[in-house]
Amino acid sequence: MALHALPNPVQSAAARASALRAAEQERLRRYTSYLAFYHGKQWAKTRPGRTSLVVNYTRAIVDKAVSYLLGQGINFAVPAEGGDEWVNGRVGEGEKGRENSELRTQNSEPAQSSAARAEALLYRVYEEGDLEAVDVQGAINGAVLGDTVFKVFWQGVGEGRGEEGRIRVVNIDPFTFFPRWAADDPAMLLSVEVAYQLPAEEAVLRYGEGVTGRVGGGAKGSYPPVSPSPSLPVIDVLESWTDTEFALTVGDQDVMRTANPYGFIPFVHIPNARPANEFWGISDLKDVMPLNRELNERMSDVADVIRFHSDPPVVFKGVREHSSLAVGPGTVWDLPEGAEVELLEWRGQAPAVQEHIERVMRALHDVAETPKTAFGDSGRLLSGVALETEMQPLIQKTLRKRIWWSAGLRRRNRYILRIAELQGIGSFAPYRSRIIWPPLLPADNESEVRNNVALVSAGLRSRRTAMDRLGEESPETEMRLIEEEKSR
Repeated sequence: MALHALPNPVQSAAARASALRAAEQERLRRYTSYLAFYHGKQWAKTRPGRTSLVVNYTRAIVDKAVSYLLGQGINFAVPAEGGDEWVNGRVGEGEKGRENSELRTQNSEPAQSSAARAEALLYRVYEEGDLEAVDVQGAINGAVLGDTVFKVFWQGVGEGRGEEGRIRVVNIDPFTFFPRWAADDPAMLLSVEVAYQLPAEEAVLRYGEGVTGRVGGGAKGSYPPVSPSPSLPVIDVLESWTDTEFALTVGDQDVMRTANPYGFIPFVHIPNARPANEFWGISDLKDVMPLNRELNERMSDVADVIRFHSDPPVVFKGVREHSSLAVGPGTVWDLPEGAEVELLEWRGQAPAVQEHIERVMRALHDVAETPKTAFGDSGRLLSGVALETEMQPLIQKTLRKRIWWSAGLRRRNRYILRIAELQGIGSFAPYRSRIIWPPLLPADNESEVRNNVALVSAGLRSRRTAMDRLGEESPETEMRLIEEEKSR
């Protein structure tokens, strides 16, 4: 494998960060526009005297997509080394050509024990690091900006809030992420630079009194500031990673330049619906924003019509000064000869505004692949099959996201296990895992149980497979407990 050199070590973090942002200004500008729109800044310019409503469907669509993707959590399965048996006994939809989980090979007890320890470690890292919340943050980044980035690393003793070292997984702001990838394989990272800023006080606590930086609340333009006030000093920080080297530049100083302690670049990039032959993902907002703008404008027009109808403007003709005229019931005006006063009113056929709004709403739901039923507005009671049919657009959208997230989470698990092995926690090769996703729609559990009981009674399905299909996380453990209860 070719070695990739790190950037010039004498270049300051601020200078290198500026160069990186200049090279990626189109992507960062795109991020900025998406983020502003998600937060409700959806009018390009103000309309003096006019209503400017913001019906923020984009936030609702993004939050709904994230809920369907991660709202029920995820589970992991780790295979025993050298075989096809998964510790929790589940072989899911992603296993090609293996629909029935009865096809297993026998593994030694040590192999199963190692796999069980690997799975326990993954769940421990997940729990200690509050990765449910970290994943949701990453999913929102992916839906809004188009890209999710995680960093996996070992936090040594005294570096965090706890006294013990531990494996951490953190969500990285895509604004600060500057990778290079193989020309023939966008999934292969060649190097990664992360350019961010710390308040000067925090930087001194981390890296000592010698670090210096500039005064300001953060880089201008598309990069979001980190300091609560523009007058507080900040320090630019640059992390540079390749498979073989790691460098840390703080302010004007090269704080660290050493061999990569992990042997791999510890970043996981999950694109949101990555197009063919491209690295960056696509935001869920890309095609929704024009329709949401149109909806805002037309709803504002309707609001203006209602406001003008309830309190119509008064039109004076032939009157030079009317600012002092009182307006109210019983008011008498003495008008000059030839003067006229009338209320402003619509004359002619009113446009079909409501029909247009309904068409925009239909297009919005279609383009976002989020039907009205997903918002609880089906208008009627639906059977399970009918509900699944109406929810197909959102289901298909979520399944596409799951493909990219499954690949990213497997890579993240692999990095966790490799770092744990480097820290002497255990041996976890070949670092395999599988992501177990919950069902997207509510299931009829009673009917499913009856079907599985009938298949087991007829000898057409094993108890282990039936428990797997009913969602039991660890069929082997549950079956052992059942046998122990029978033997009492």
